[in-house]
Amino acid sequence: SSHFMMFILTVVEDDIRVQPSDLTKHPPDAVTEVIEQRYLDKVLPNLGLAVTLYDVQSIEGGFVYPNDGAAYFTVRFRLVVFRPFAGEVLVGKLKSSSREGLRISLGFFDDVLIPEYALQDPSFFDDQEKLWVWKFDGNDMYMDLGEEVRFRVHTLRFQAPPTPLQQQNATGEERLLGTAAKPFSPFEVVGEINGDGLGLTSWWAPAEE
Repeated sequence: SSHFMMFILTVVEDDIRVQPSDLTKHPPDAVTEVIEQRYLDKVLPNLGLAVTLYDVQSIEGGFVYPNDGAAYFTVRFRLVVFRPFAGEVLVGKLKSSSREGLRISLGFFDDVLIPEYALQDPSFFDDQEKLWVWKFDGNDMYMDLGEEVRFRVHTLRFQAPPTPLQQQNATGEERLLGTAAKPFSPFEVVGEINGDGLGLTSWWAPAEE
């Protein structure tokens, strides 16, 4: 069951507004649709990434405001949230490399960062190939894009989006934050591969007989 340790269940209570056009639906179905639109694939600050709705525990209310026509429900529900713990070992695919380190994708989550100081030692960035190389026993072990990588979770990093004022006053690299060149990540997992059995899974494959 350790495979599912990276997910937690969290209870949320929220006021859910169901549009007049959806009031013909069974309330649990109408409410579920709104919850999924509002929460799924969104980062919950200081908690993690909401992956799926686990269950709806209670729905109360359903008041229709005459001037609005929509119905308001107080809903208590549980979400499955991606929140790995420090020390947990996960496997993903190498998505991109830069001087800063590696970015790894888990398929549903792309913001795993392995900083250059957390790579196998000694590792070097090959400027021409734009890839990292681990020097091992005189061999150059290239970390090719798309390869499977086993990493250990070090920390979780939550960041509030930059305010308009911060963006206005930003200098240098920070001016790019929130653009395609430097997308803003509200939640990053910082990992490390500087340990036995960590890094490209192909490095540690048992030797063929």
